[in-house]
Amino acid sequence: MTKLFVVGTAVLLFVGLAGGAVLYLFGDQLVTVEDIGNELEKTDLIRVSNPRPNQTITSPMHVTGEARGFWFFEASFPVRLLNEQGNEIPLTPPYIMATQEWMTENFVPFEATLEFRARAGQKGTLVFQKDNPSGLPENEDELRMPVVFGESRGNGANDGCIITGCSGQVCAEEETITTCEFRAEYACYQNAVCERQIGGECGWTQTSELAACLADSGEASRDILPQ
Repeated sequence: MTKLFVVGTAVLLFVGLAGGAVLYLFGDQLVTVEDIGNELEKTDLIRVSNPRPNQTITSPMHVTGEARGFWFFEASFPVRLLNEQGNEIPLTPPYIMATQEWMTENFVPFEATLEFRARAGQKGTLVFQKDNPSGLPENEDELRMPVVFGESRGNGANDGCIITGCSGQVCAEEETITTCEFRAEYACYQNAVCERQIGGECGWTQTSELAACLADSGEASRDILPQ
C-alpha cells in the first residue's frame, strides 16, 4: 500500500512493506522504520493510546484508546495476545469495554487492565478485534500491534484471588461467568486491587480513588465485595 500525505510544507510518501515495516520519503531522503503492524490503515476505525507498537508490555497491562461505536457489540470487543510463533496467550479478561455509550458511529473511549503470562524478551502481537456477532467474514476486522514482553510485575490479584468476569469487574477465588453489558462503574475496577480481605474473602480493596470513582458512577452504595 502506498499513501501520499502533505505535512506542513513537506510531502510525505508512505509505503507499506512486507512484514508491516514502513518506508517514509522525506524530500529526497528515504527512512525505513520498524514494523508497526497495520495501525496506519485503521486510524479511522480504532486508535490505541496505550500500549504503542513495539512497546515493552508487562502484566497487568493497562490498555486505553478509542474506537468507532460499530467496533463494539454490547459495549465490548475481543482482544487477543499471540506469541512470536502465533500461538494464543490467554488474556484475562479477553475483552475490552467501552467507558461511554457505545451505540454511535463516533469514536468511543475504551479502557481495560489485562493479565497474561509470557516469557520476557520475546516478541508478540496484540490483536484488537472488531466484535462480529454475525460471524460473517465480510464483517471481520482487526488492528494488529507488535509488542515485546517484559518482566511481569505480578498480576492485579493477590493471595489466591483472581480478576474475572467478562469485563474484569469481579474479584473472586475462581473464574466467574458474567454477562457482557455496558456499566459505567466497571471502568473503576481497572486500576483497583483484588486481594483477600480481612474477613478472608476475595474482594476489591476499598480506596479513596475507588470510592470516588464508584460515587461518580452512581454506585456509592454498592458493596464492592463480590456477592
